[in-house]
Amino acid sequence: MPSFKDRFHLFCEDPYRLFFPLAIVMGMVGVGHWLFFALGWTSSYSGFFHSSIQMQAYMASFVVGFLLTSLPRFASLPHATAGELFTFALLIILEWFFARHGWWSLSESCFLGLLMTLGFFAFRRFSKRRLTNLPPVEFVWIPIALLQGAIGVICLILGRRGWGPLFLLKVGKPMLDQGFLMSIVLGVGGFLAPRVMGNFRPMVNAQEMFLGQGKKMRHRNIRLHLFLGFCMFSSFWFEAISLSRVAYLSRAVIVTSSFFLSRSWKFPKAKDFFLWLLWISIWMVILGSWAIPLFYRYRVEMLHIVFIGGFSLMTFSVGTMVVLGHAGESQRLKKPLPVLWGVAIALAMALVLRVVAPFYPKFYFQILGLASFCWISAALSWFGFILLRVFRFVSVHTFEKFHEEAKQESLEHTEKSSFHTVKYASHGAERLPRIQSSLGGLAQEI
Repeated sequence: MPSFKDRFHLFCEDPYRLFFPLAIVMGMVGVGHWLFFALGWTSSYSGFFHSSIQMQAYMASFVVGFLLTSLPRFASLPHATAGELFTFALLIILEWFFARHGWWSLSESCFLGLLMTLGFFAFRRFSKRRLTNLPPVEFVWIPIALLQGAIGVICLILGRRGWGPLFLLKVGKPMLDQGFLMSIVLGVGGFLAPRVMGNFRPMVNAQEMFLGQGKKMRHRNIRLHLFLGFCMFSSFWFEAISLSRVAYLSRAVIVTSSFFLSRSWKFPKAKDFFLWLLWISIWMVILGSWAIPLFYRYRVEMLHIVFIGGFSLMTFSVGTMVVLGHAGESQRLKKPLPVLWGVAIALAMALVLRVVAPFYPKFYFQILGLASFCWISAALSWFGFILLRVFRFVSVHTFEKFHEEAKQESLEHTEKSSFHTVKYASHGAERLPRIQSSLGGLAQEI
């Protein structure tokens, strides 16, 4: 039986144990805003409050929990400290507290502090990594996300305080809400999804640089992702000159290109139910991004295809994989989990209700309240499912066994899907064992 000190140490090793439950609480606060108003429990509503809490507290908690857990493991460097965990949690709670009282600049300043702390956390880990332990190409989107989030916050504060032109408000809000999270999804999702779904096709490894192709392909892909990131950042400035439709169309092209580049769009080769939900969430992000400029009059509703069908479904499916894997129950991922069926159905109902709400103006807020209830039902069921498992600590042997099984399964799918690429790159059967060895190293990134 682990002591309190040991349990606290494990929370530092696996920060998701703190931030995934915190994310659900924040999500219910942000979504429950509409339910309370529909029931008459509150006399006013604020779409700004709802979007701020959902993006800067709910989704940010999931992002922090996932990155603080995965980045140190990827770089084989020290895990988060107690002070870092306390700082992140305090900033998220203060964001909600200040937003609840309408102190928007203070709330956004806390989010800016969170972004800076997250950037410093990542920099400290990756600056100490071994030169041979290169971060995934897709992770270039993480600094792009932090930059867009920080600039979006600064634009909002300057515009609201009257310290800059008013168009900064039109630029800052979408850059903060959409640019930050979409970049995280393209980076982390673009790395994780093809690997766990068995669609990852590796480049020639840098250690296998016959003809020097590995480094060239890596640099080419980095430049391409940086170009897409620059285009996304630039698109938000179209909002300032009332070219919002052009901005959304540009972002739809960027999102689609990035997901197709990473092969995240392809059907999962594994049959696990949570992987199919992850695949659906990726396509909801793609389709929702195109629906916004195509049905621009209903852009707010179309955005919720991205937010509910995309981001929310993605966090629940990936979160399930993380929680069960660390709780020693990875075998349950092979079967359709009733809780995930419930989450998927409830989110689908919430999405449909949110999209059709403007077509029934007399019942608009009642429909929003019902959509809110459906989302909260999904969140509560998932919260109940993970809560005990968050506090379940397994032996190192059990946890390593789960990772070895995941690596082996990924390697099998990778070898099958990339056979013709390996054959072409090897220029002969005598080099095949060397390339298979490099594939094993790439599979260990998961």
